[in-house]
Amino acid sequence: MEPMNRGFTIIELLVTLAIFIVMTSFTVAKFGNFNQSTLLTDTAYDIALVVRLAQTYGLSVKNSSQIGAQNFNLPYGVDFDMSGDSCGGATSNPTLLTLFADLNQTGQSAGMCDASDQSVNTYVITRGAKISSLCIGADATACHQSSNSVSRLDVSFQRPNPEAVICASNGGAPTCNYAYSEATIQGTDGSTRTIVVRQNGQISVQH
Repeated sequence: MEPMNRGFTIIELLVTLAIFIVMTSFTVAKFGNFNQSTLLTDTAYDIALVVRLAQTYGLSVKNSSQIGAQNFNLPYGVDFDMSGDSCGGATSNPTLLTLFADLNQTGQSAGMCDASDQSVNTYVITRGAKISSLCIGADATACHQSSNSVSRLDVSFQRPNPEAVICASNGGAPTCNYAYSEATIQGTDGSTRTIVVRQNGQISVQH
């Protein structure tokens, strides 16, 4: 007797299709989260490279075009400003950071970018990310205390020292010479990455 050829029933096809849809949805969701995580990590490293560029400018022979070709001693820094657009501007925009040459190094302007300094370049944080918090302190533990959260953080470098000058303010007079700072960025999915700058000049990205 020959065996009877038998196909799939409607129920079997529906169950198989449902399993396929569930597995595909799970894979797509996981890939989306992975993609967002990768983009945010890349953005954090891009920001860290801007800080490294300021360190390179501060320690190398780059001069400022505004004050003469023979001045190679200017500090260069990066301005993170959650309360302004760039270098203390009035428009709130947590997606901007400014690479600046610190022309005005007197009084409260020392170490902080203001209208009298030279803006070398303004960078826009893309991919839906934004600066979500800034903090300063003696170390990571102190930085994470609420009293050490700030709305503005400037990190600058001046030859011949590779150390960072870390200054911050909350809208008032800035204070400087902190040992540790963090700039945290947040992605569209709520995940975060943190750019850490230490006074010894070390720059790193933390997940």
